[in-house]
Amino acid sequence: MSNCIISNGYTLGCASIGGVEKVWIGPFSGDTSYTFDADNIVDSVTSALAVYEFEQDMEYAGLTQTGVFERSNGTVHYESVLSLKFIELDADLRNTIVALGKAPVYAVIKSNAGHYYILGVESAGRATNAVASVGVAMSDLNGATMEITFKSQNGAYLIDGTLVGTSIPVA
Repeated sequence: MSNCIISNGYTLGCASIGGVEKVWIGPFSGDTSYTFDADNIVDSVTSALAVYEFEQDMEYAGLTQTGVFERSNGTVHYESVLSLKFIELDADLRNTIVALGKAPVYAVIKSNAGHYYILGVESAGRATNAVASVGVAMSDLNGATMEITFKSQNGAYLIDGTLVGTSIPVA
């Protein structure tokens, strides 16, 4: 029970900014290992498979995390949803959506505030929603949206951004 004790509070900081600047996604491997610093930030990664950058425009991608607290069962876990938007529904995008829909993945994101987060440390993420469309009106989205959901005991972790491109290879 000692790991459930609250040992600090929260101080309201300065204004921040929302949204996602960059997204990298790679195939999940249970053989990847992580170490954490005193603040539970991932500070080293071993045996990570390569990630691929999925370029997103301003206000295209997002990350939400919901705590699921089931008091009647005594369970707690977190559901983190990475949402993505892609434009121009061509053969490459169609094949990418199909592949992402089938693959267990992990992901790293860089927020617009400059923080890096890693999803898939404890278990693989899976596509849970995707819509591809050419639209009806000329101003409609010609492309696709996709959500990848990660369920884990501790949710998304912050990660040392210098690990992207070094310990986490970028293909």
